[in-house]
Order: sequence, then C-alpha cells, then structure tokens
Amino acid sequence: MKTISNLRVTRQTVGHLAARTAELGLGNVPDPRTGKTNWKLSTILKACVVGMAAGCKGLGELEDLTASLSRGSRKALQLWRRLPDTTARNPLCRLNPDHLRKMLHASVRNAQRRKQLVHDFPLRVASLDGKVTSTWLLDDPKAKVKFAQIQGNRAVVRTVTSCLISVPSRPCLDAHPIPPKTNEMGVFVDVLDVLLCVYPKQFAMITYDAGACGLDNANAVVTRSLQYLFCLTANQPTLLQEAQRLLARKGPKKRVAESTDLDGSDVVVRRMYVAELPNGWLDWSHLRTIVRICCAREDKSSGRKTVEDRYYISSLPRERLSSDDWLELIRRRWSVENQNHNTFDTAFTEDDRPWIMHPQGMLVVMLLRRLTYNLLTFYRAVTLRSERNRAIAWPTLMRTVYKALLQVSEEGMAGVRHRFVIAD
Repeated sequence: MKTISNLRVTRQTVGHLAARTAELGLGNVPDPRTGKTNWKLSTILKACVVGMAAGCKGLGELEDLTASLSRGSRKALQLWRRLPDTTARNPLCRLNPDHLRKMLHASVRNAQRRKQLVHDFPLRVASLDGKVTSTWLLDDPKAKVKFAQIQGNRAVVRTVTSCLISVPSRPCLDAHPIPPKTNEMGVFVDVLDVLLCVYPKQFAMITYDAGACGLDNANAVVTRSLQYLFCLTANQPTLLQEAQRLLARKGPKKRVAESTDLDGSDVVVRRMYVAELPNGWLDWSHLRTIVRICCAREDKSSGRKTVEDRYYISSLPRERLSSDDWLELIRRRWSVENQNHNTFDTAFTEDDRPWIMHPQGMLVVMLLRRLTYNLLTFYRAVTLRSERNRAIAWPTLMRTVYKALLQVSEEGMAGVRHRFVIAD
C-alpha cells in the first residue's frame, strides 16, 4: 500500500508533529536523573513520540531514525542529532508513569480546546477495558516492582484503557495502571474518579465488559450522575438468568434493530432485542434496560454458520435512544478494543516489541505509545481533509510519517506555520 506522497501532506505531517509535541509541556516532566546530562529529558521524550509515529519498533530503530532525519525535520522538531538507544532507555526506566499520564490527558484537552472532539452520537460515552502486557526480564529480581504483578519469572503490567467512543477519532483518555494486589473490578471506582476529575463534562455514560459488572460499580456510576452499560455474563448468574428469561426466546421477527456487515469472508448479521425494567430488578434499582445481541456469522466460502448471544444491562431508559442508536452504542463499545488495543498490538506491535522489558520502563513506553496514538488519530480524523486520506490504514500512516521525516527539506518547510513554542 502506498503512502501519501504529495508535498502539502508531507509538510503538514511534519508541521503537525512539531506543533503537537511542543504543546504537551514535555519540559515540565520531572527528570529522574541527577547530575549533568548531555540530553534534555524533553528532547528524549519528543524523539520517542516522533519515532513511534514513524513506526519505530524499538530504541535501536529510534536511534537510526534520529540519525537520518532531514534538515527540514530537524529544524521543525528541534532534534539536532542522533539519540543513542542507551541514552533514551535510562531515563525511561526511571520516570514516574503518572507524569506521562498527565501528558496523555493534556493531549485530549488540547484537542478539545481546538474543537476537535466533535461528538457524532446522541450521548457522550466513554468505553473502558483492561489490557495486559507481560515481560520475561526484570533488571533486578530483588527489586520491589510497583507497577507490575510478578507471576513466576514474568512481570505482568495491567492497565485499564479509557476511550471516548462518541467522537470519530476514538482518542485514548487514560491508561490507568492496576496495582498488583487488585483487579479491574477493584480499581474501577478509582479509574472513574480520575476520569471525572480530568474530563468533568466529556462523557455522560460509562461502558465496560463483564470484568467490572457488579452492583457496587453500578452504584458508583449512578451516584456520580452518570449512566452505565455493562456486558453481562455468568459472573452475575441470577441477573443473566433473568435476562435470558426475558429475551432468549425472541426470534428474528421480534428484533428491534438489525445490521449486516462483511468481515473478511464472513457475513455477520446482528439482531437486537430489548427488555425494559422501569422499576429495576432486585437490588439493581437503577437498572432500566436489558439488551440481547444475537450475532449470526456465516463463512461465504465454507458455508459454516455460528450463532452467539451477548447480553448487556444499562441504567439508561430505553426511550432515551432509538433502536438503531442502541445497536450503534453497543457496537461502538468495542472501539476500545478495535480502535485502541488492536492498534497498539498490530500497528505499534506493543506485545511483541515493547521497547523496554523493565516493568516500569515498559509502562512509561506504553503511555508514550498512547500519547502518540492520540496525536496521530486526531491528525488522521480531523486534520487530513479528504475522506480517502482520513481512511488511511495505520501502517500506511506511519510510513507516510517516516517518509516525510526523511525527505522534507528546509525549503519545503518554509512558510509552514507551526503555532508552537520550543519547549527545549
């Protein structure tokens, strides 16, 4: 697949990286190093973001990229020399991840101020989901690991990803580390409170899979004047039985909404069924709507058919959304997996190439990766003008960034207005 190659987009790509990295406040991140250093921390962090945007899969590739930048890119980005991989690795392993989370939050708030968070759904919704990344190597087996759970000879870093699914760009709102002694259910309220503190008016509903579906968490959402949509599985057996009693026997004629999609060689038909609970159910006094999605999948080549039912519960009254919007809401819920996690795992190859194997450093790089994702997703969904360019695949977009960084000349960047202040 070819990259976008015209001069305007090349100039725009480098200018976007220069402008957006400059407004993040990289110079405000406390430097964990002591004594005199030859590299400013802000320069190292900027180089990492630029390298990830260009598709670098490790610190060695980042070193090669910084050695090959064109004069135009160096001047725009203020990256004047090659960044050795060890020079980058040492501070990344010692940084406090919370400082990187603040930068991630800032990237979303900056987009909001630029009016790039235009909601295209009747309700403002944030979708949450857990993610696990592990490593074999610990720099010091005797060291106390704050940000990972030790499982045998592996260190497991767990986070809760938050994605704003009611805007086209699907930005990552936060990546909340899960402490070693708890799980997604236990950290849910902390995740929710951080989101409300950072983005007080950005969403009105929280969605989560069955990993956080519990009465205490539902109560926490409602008491904070929000709505919830949870996936329902056997972890809530009596509630699941009630949902099945109300909806399991309804056939195609009783559907309230339907969609048909092509997924590779599969034809996927989703039919939605709804039950209303105006008075709640037992202790779930705020429960108003139960949804069943019947997903029928048929392989066109083999004719093999599969049918799967999924159930969802929500505090939102049935009449607040049309039937088609209910189905769209549930399909968008998976954006945190399909747009966020899938991009991290495929385009950024997070699981296979984490850059750093030390748990704290790996978490810091994960946060930088989410920050880079936001910069690119806003660029792709908002800045690029044509519909063809906005639909560009992630690997193609990264190759476009890489090509622009190596080819754009100083003359080519002349006249490009970067509304930024050099942080270094």
